[in-house]
Amino acid sequence: MNLLQNILSEWTKKLDPRVADLPLIASFYQVPFIIFAYLYFVLSYGPRFMKNRPPYSLKKFIKLYNIVQILINAWLIYDYLDSGLFSIKLMCPTLDYSYNYIPMRITRCLWYYFLLKILDYVETGIFVLRKKDTQVTALHLYHHVSTFLLAWITLRYYAIPPIALMSIINSFIHTIMYTYYLLAAWGPNVQKAVAPIKRWITILQMVQFIVMILYGLQYILSGCKVTNYFIFCIYMGNVLINFYMFYNFYQKTYTKLKKTQ
Repeated sequence: MNLLQNILSEWTKKLDPRVADLPLIASFYQVPFIIFAYLYFVLSYGPRFMKNRPPYSLKKFIKLYNIVQILINAWLIYDYLDSGLFSIKLMCPTLDYSYNYIPMRITRCLWYYFLLKILDYVETGIFVLRKKDTQVTALHLYHHVSTFLLAWITLRYYAIPPIALMSIINSFIHTIMYTYYLLAAWGPNVQKAVAPIKRWITILQMVQFIVMILYGLQYILSGCKVTNYFIFCIYMGNVLINFYMFYNFYQKTYTKLKKTQ
């Protein structure tokens, strides 16, 4: 009973008051429901709905979706830079929960980033409607679910510059990735021309996780104060899992393919 009370206290009373009124943040069920609905559509309802139907083309929608992703991610990078993110200390930073201009701007950017992770789910829906079942991999699902879930949890309690630094890196990678997707959507000739870029996007994603791991390790190696080891271990564990899954994908997709050629 005491353990349950402690969990409930952590979950409700320690919620950052700066984000408590933002949509989807304070509720304990809305984000899990979105994740459940996403997985239900992708793994159950969607495949059953498409079973006796031809795949949808969605060419115009895919191009529009990629353009929207590029613009939003690029704008979010600008908004982070304009907020003054890099004008404050990012190595062993002081956790600033104040209502001052810079921390409040960064908090708002993190909320936009959190909402963007919902938009990312549309990509999987496109795979299902186009019957691209091979693209709905364990890596794809784990990455989308874990990123959205951790974006929510960290925003609830740690809407602070160190988390913003990780999300700006992610937005940079996504800007490049969706630019590649947009170019590839213009037909087989363009797709063939940009195909070599695809492996480098995977490499950039792995580099991203290495940077996140090294940045997280500073709190241990440099003696920085860790306010919540439980959240810290979840964060580091998730980054390591993502890195391993992307590395495994790279080995199977590119290294083994190169050996067979």
